[in-house]
Parts: sequence; C-alpha cells; structure tokens
Amino acid sequence: MYLKTVNPSEDFSIEISGGLRSITRDFIFVSQNDKTRFAAESCIDVLRAANTLIGEELYVWSDHIANEQEFNLGECKPNHTLVLAGGIFEPWLAPNDQLSKIRSHMRTAARVCIIGAAIFIPLCVGILKTQKTSVHQQFRAAVKERGYISDFHAENICHHASLSSAVSPNAAIEMMIQLIAAQDGAFIAPALRSQLGLTSDQSISRSREHWHFKRLAEGNWVVSEALDIMQDHLEDTLTVGQIAKVMDVSPRRLERSFGEKIQKSPLQVYRSLRLEQAEKLLMQTELSISEISIACGFSNVTLLTKWYRQKFGVQPSLTRKKAYTGKLAA
Repeated sequence: MYLKTVNPSEDFSIEISGGLRSITRDFIFVSQNDKTRFAAESCIDVLRAANTLIGEELYVWSDHIANEQEFNLGECKPNHTLVLAGGIFEPWLAPNDQLSKIRSHMRTAARVCIIGAAIFIPLCVGILKTQKTSVHQQFRAAVKERGYISDFHAENICHHASLSSAVSPNAAIEMMIQLIAAQDGAFIAPALRSQLGLTSDQSISRSREHWHFKRLAEGNWVVSEALDIMQDHLEDTLTVGQIAKVMDVSPRRLERSFGEKIQKSPLQVYRSLRLEQAEKLLMQTELSISEISIACGFSNVTLLTKWYRQKFGVQPSLTRKKAYTGKLAA
C-alpha cells in the first residue's frame, strides 16, 4: 500500500478515480471487538447489495475480530482491501507485540479503510502522519497527541491515495458505496442507497432486472424510458407498438435501440421484468399461481410456467414450496 504525503491544495472530496489500481473486490474486515462487529456487518451488507444488483458474486469478504492477544485477520494479500472497523467511544490501540504484524498487513493490502476508532491503528504502527483522513471529533485531540500532523478532512468520509476513512460506522456505509462506485461505475451508487433504504426515492432502483437493463442502456433515452414504461405496466403486457406510440418513436427505432444496447428485443426484456416480478410474488405473497400469472401479464399458468422454467430452471410451484419449506423443498 502506498500512502503519499499530502498536498494541501488537493481536492479530497470523493474523487478516487486516480487510485483505481487500489480499488478491489476482495475485502478483509477486522472489528475492534464484539461491540463494534455491527460496523463490519453494515459494510458487508453493502457488498451483498452490490452482488445482488450486479447479479454475480463479484464482491467477497472474510470477517475477523481483534482481541488483546491476537490481531487476527487471516492472510492479507496485495489484492485485498483491509477494513478496520472501530467504534466511536473507545480508542482502538494495537498490542505492542502485534505492531510488526499489523504494519506488514497494512502495507501489503491494496487499500486500507479505517472506521471510527480504527484511526489509532495506523498511528500505532507508524504509517500515518501526513495523510488526509476523516476523524471523529471524539478522537481528534488524542490523534494529534499521537503525532498526526495533517489537518483533518472536513467531511465524514475521505479517500486519499490508497487510504479511505470514515468517522463512524454509519459514515462507513457511504464510504463503501463510494468504493463500489469507483469500481463498478457511479450509476450503481443511487441504486445501492435505494436498496439499503438510505433514500426515499424508490424509483431509482425498482427491481434488480430493471436496474441491470438501465445500466446496459448507458443513458440511452429510448431504452431507459421504455424500461420505465415496462416496469410500470407489468400486468398490462403492452406491445412494442404501444410502447413506441407512448414514447412517440417508431417501433423499428425501439427494436434497434434495444438490440444495440442490450442485445435483446424489447419483448424479451419486458418478459424478463415480468418474470422477476412473478418470482417475487411467489416468494413473498399468498397469491395463487394463477393470480400471479395474471398480475404479471401472462394469460395463463401454462404460459407463465413455460417462460419461468426457461429463466429460472424450476417450476413456479417449486419456488412457492421453497418459500415455505426452504431447503426441504424437493
């Protein structure tokens, strides 16, 4: 890990694109103690949400708890992001006999993220003096006494070179969102906030499939607007011609735009959105499969079953059974 000397004229807002080489998808979390483990869990929830939106298990992690005898964090490698999850009440001081080990791990990791009281760990091992960081007001005086000579970053989150910091476990959630956005594009950030309940604007991410196709559209207004219309009319099963008429474009342009951006026809995408809704209703409601067929724009159960099995590899009835019996379902 390379921690450069701070340049006072630099902008430390949330711009970390220059350090993309230090943004990874493999995380190691170390909690200060049992009381602060929730901080790591909150960050891990952000990774889970990202995997759900992307549709692949791209982000992986391991979870550890430090104690007075052993600073346990497994094997830290150059492709790891090391997250030290501290609280906001007690300084997190590293055991003297563990300093060398901790220093080695921090220097090996591609990026180090410090949360709350974890600010004291890099200070203890002597690798934090002039780097710009966000520090909770509870710890600022003590941090200065331990030799930190830079000015504190004014915001609750700071990304500097290969070091990220958040003043508290709550701020760390946004820090994780920003790191994921640097890796997978800024478009994912509002969808993550919506999925995690950090915004009241539910239109940002109406469903995983809706978001996925929006991402593929890359801002193409024809595809994006058509997707919104489809999502709003899952029960109605509009034709391509009807959707095009609402948008005041030709059906040919609509077909061409979907082919260029998504490599699927509008009807294929529309059906995928409706099948996702059917899966949700099967798992979360007591509606009959026949009622779900109608609610998702399929004229009968046979048609729903045909396309559902093609997409998910199982019958709708098995999804319903698993919702009630879990792994006991055949």
